[in-house]
Order: sequence, then structure tokens, then C-alpha cells
Amino acid sequence: MNVKIRLARLDDLPEVMKIENACFGQERFDVNIVRALLTRRNSFTLVAEECRETVGAAMCSCSVRSAHGRIASVAVLPEHRNMGVGSKLITACEEEFRRRGVTRFTLEVAVDNATAVRTYLANGYRIVSEISDYYSRGRSAYNMEKDVTMEGRRTKVRVS
Repeated sequence: MNVKIRLARLDDLPEVMKIENACFGQERFDVNIVRALLTRRNSFTLVAEECRETVGAAMCSCSVRSAHGRIASVAVLPEHRNMGVGSKLITACEEEFRRRGVTRFTLEVAVDNATAVRTYLANGYRIVSEISDYYSRGRSAYNMEKDVTMEGRRTKVRVS
């Protein structure tokens, strides 16, 4: 599988909406929210492509001032799941956050979405809290976080 991740453009809106519909149905983001995430300076959207077909997308927002980034959505078409596409999108989101000076990443994920929860945990996220009734039909979400502020820094240790 040769998946390429790139920053989305406004002309990717129909494909991103197709993925939102296929993955989230009635809980999908409204087209106006997706358009805003594609065009605003404090947000970005990534698409995963295989053989020129868009197979996944991730939408993020960030605040450089507070060094906080939020992954609003990661979605992979059902027939392309369990192949590492989601992890590639997460890694690419984090790289773009870092490029923008952001070092703390957060997201919400449905408690009953065990595959996604495992994927985020495997990518270094930790569960911070549970949010009751976050989604429709009374479904709860985990609030997850990854802080890379100290990542890669050397710590001097004095031996006494």
C-alpha cells in the first residue's frame, strides 16, 4: 500500500465530505465546518491518497499562542482501514502541528470506538477524561492528549 499524505485544498471538499459521510453518517461535520477547516489560517486538513483516490482525511485546528492543537477528525474509508492509514494521518497531523510551533495535541474519540482508541494509545496519546453524552444517542467520548513539549530534549543529571 502506497499512501501519500498531503495538505488538502478547497477543491478537495467533495472528497473530504464523501469520507465524512461514509465514516460518520449523521454525526459528520457540516459542509460549512469542513470548508472552514480547509480555509482558515488556524486550521488545516490532510488527505490520504492511494493511486490518486482519496481514502482518508484528518481535520485539525490550532492555536500557536497557546501551543495547542486539536485533531477534530480522522476518518478512513472502511475498505482501507487496518492498513496503517489512520496512523499515517495522525503522524502527519503532528508533523504539521510541530511545523506551526504546536506541542500539545488533543482530541475526542468515542469510548466505543475501540480500534480508534487503540490507535491513539499506540501513537502516544493518553486518556485524560471521559465526557458523558458527547455524541448523539448518549455516547460518551474520551478526551485524549499528547504533549511533546519535552520530547527530544536532553536532561542534565547531576550525580552527587
